[in-house]
Amino acid sequence: MTDSQLPDDDHLSRYCKPSSIDAFGLPMASAFELRTGEPYLSANWLEYFDTLDLTIAVNEVREAFLEKGYRLRQSGRFAVFNVGAAKTAAREATGRTLHIEHLPLDDDKSHAGVFGYTDDDLAVALEIKALVGYQDLYPALG
Repeated sequence: MTDSQLPDDDHLSRYCKPSSIDAFGLPMASAFELRTGEPYLSANWLEYFDTLDLTIAVNEVREAFLEKGYRLRQSGRFAVFNVGAAKTAAREATGRTLHIEHLPLDDDKSHAGVFGYTDDDLAVALEIKALVGYQDLYPALG
């Protein structure tokens, strides 16, 4: 494991815009799909904030998004999933090996990337989506 790879026990959050939330309030696979030309899925490493309370960590991510000027919507959600579970699910279902790395930005120190799939690989997005239940969702606006 390189220094930038995240431990399997850690967690990521991904902002899911309202159009990627289904009628039941859960993220659709589109929330975890790469856009054309993107080399990785952007997410945020929650353990970066040095707390075991994921609610506190998601609040920190929310604040970073607002400080960057991102428009968060009332019906948007932050989805939280486990690093190791995502890697295992992708490997078992598709044979793909995901690499999840800390990629800090000047204005977003907890930024991370999920590497190992492409914009035409819906299967990995579906596997990540399947890891997220109601208990793993946090409001976009606090």
